[in-house]
Amino acid sequence: MSISSEQVINSAIYNEKLAMEHYSSLAEVLKKAGDAGAAQFFEEQGKREKGHFNSLMKYKENMFPDSKVAVGESISWITREVTDEAGTQAGLDDALKVVEEAEKAAEKFYRNAVAEAEEPEARELFEKLADDEARHFRIMGRLRARLEEKGSIEPPDFADLGMG
Repeated sequence: MSISSEQVINSAIYNEKLAMEHYSSLAEVLKKAGDAGAAQFFEEQGKREKGHFNSLMKYKENMFPDSKVAVGESISWITREVTDEAGTQAGLDDALKVVEEAEKAAEKFYRNAVAEAEEPEARELFEKLADDEARHFRIMGRLRARLEEKGSIEPPDFADLGMG
């Protein structure tokens, strides 16, 4: 079953919006738990997803100027509850695992979108987004390893691990 590039773009826009909201929620929980370093990390991750969202919206406006508001199928986000204990090492580790799983699902979505896209420009955009999500997945793994090693994640760790 083939779907149009516009449908794929709509789904991607929807998923990036979900990602922004997800990371923002995690950041708020971690702030309340007193883990400023981890909260900052998730705020930065949300900004990266917002960049994806903005790129997709710009592409859509250029390619499909008469298109309706984006509504799409969501990536199956893992929506485990993050409680006040998210500020603990075990809670933060769990939050990072959730993010890893979400990044992997996003990468798969974009790799599939490359195959479905009709326009070369769309395939190029989806390939770039898939590569970004794969990089985010690797960074999450490195952050979890750093957390296990040090017991916390601090802002300098972001730059050390490729997020600076």
